[in-house]
Amino acid sequence: MKLQARLAIVVGSTAALAILLMAVGFITVGARQQLQVIDEQLLEVVSEPRQLIPGVINEGGRNGGRRGGLDDVFLNDGPRNDRLFTRVRLVGPRGNVLIDDELPEVDTTAVRGAELSTVEIGGDRFRMAVARVGNDGSSVLQVATNIEGLRNSLVTFRMQVLGASALGIALAAILGWLVAQRLTAPITTVAAAAREIAESPELPSPLDVNRSDEVGDLAMSFNELLSALHLSREQQHRLVADASHELRTPLTSLRLKLDLLDSTPELDAAKRQELLSASAGEVEQLGDLVTELVHLATDPTGVDEQPQRASLGDLAREIASVQSQRTGREVVVHGGEFGEPLLMRPKMVGRAISNLIDNAVKYSPVGAAVLVVVDGPRIHAEDHGTGIPPEDLPYVFDRFFRSATARTRPGNGIGLAIVRRVAVTHDGEVWARNKEDGTGAIVGFSVATS
Repeated sequence: MKLQARLAIVVGSTAALAILLMAVGFITVGARQQLQVIDEQLLEVVSEPRQLIPGVINEGGRNGGRRGGLDDVFLNDGPRNDRLFTRVRLVGPRGNVLIDDELPEVDTTAVRGAELSTVEIGGDRFRMAVARVGNDGSSVLQVATNIEGLRNSLVTFRMQVLGASALGIALAAILGWLVAQRLTAPITTVAAAAREIAESPELPSPLDVNRSDEVGDLAMSFNELLSALHLSREQQHRLVADASHELRTPLTSLRLKLDLLDSTPELDAAKRQELLSASAGEVEQLGDLVTELVHLATDPTGVDEQPQRASLGDLAREIASVQSQRTGREVVVHGGEFGEPLLMRPKMVGRAISNLIDNAVKYSPVGAAVLVVVDGPRIHAEDHGTGIPPEDLPYVFDRFFRSATARTRPGNGIGLAIVRRVAVTHDGEVWARNKEDGTGAIVGFSVATS
């Protein structure tokens, strides 16, 4: 069952339950109030019979008794339809029945105060009050009224309330469906957009967000996901295009050299060795390029490497020693001897340092030393080249970016992109600037201190 239907059922059922409970409450309270009014009137009659029931009857009036003992008890002796209360029964001090309108007998000795009860006479229900009356309270008066009319009116009232409740439940169901539809509309839109992403190569447009609740947050999160997917696809296309371009150049050069070696057997040994050495160098360049592409394409989030405390200075000196042996260049590290160990992924940070040194070596004259400076959580490498053109400074960390002045130099424009990825993974930053004296560039990164 879809979420919209479930929400509609929940909202409609909740409203229906509330309406039914209110209807039951109205019916119950209404019935009690009507009965309470009758009871109050009955109790008022038995407490003040002379004031409420006009007419006079004495002991000899209806049952042939003698006058006396009930001078202050005034009851209606007219037809029942003319009475305020339909049935009256009066028992005198000696137990003789003075008035009998076919009310059930009661135990007069057990009557203390005014008592109320419901009795059935001839198939009709009556509400009856019993109390002692007279100057000395020696007589017992029973007064009853037919409540069948009340029953009928309550049935009508009940039907009216139930009918109104049914109408309210129907309206609640409609409103529940409309509310569920409104609540789930952004979710439905997100689901449709997700299906479009799965089924179509084209990404959908961002969703319109005009609400600030949790559903609106979902739509905003989906828009952020779409933005990330757009960026990812752009980067993917650029990666494929740039990688194909970068791979094509050394492959073409290598193919030409191999064709020349194959088609020119008369080449002298020195020329042949020169071509073989150049081919080997291009094969190594291809290997480095593939390695860089793999590291850049696979997100280096350090899943396989757990963060640990390490000294950035010690790590820099270790990498500098390896790079110095590999390149034959002097790599000098300053600072970092007394720095506090930082929480990092040493292999990732070591690769970033290695890329910084490679970049500085590439742009330094032969024989010039490379300087690496460690300052707390910050590290940078200084070269002795001509510097970076000012217009290229914002782009040096972009993948495959190479300035016009660096096209003839070895490299593929991936190393510094990996440096930025490592810095971002460690909540750090990157920077690149030229030396103030114009004798080279400074490129570095930082890692978080905690």
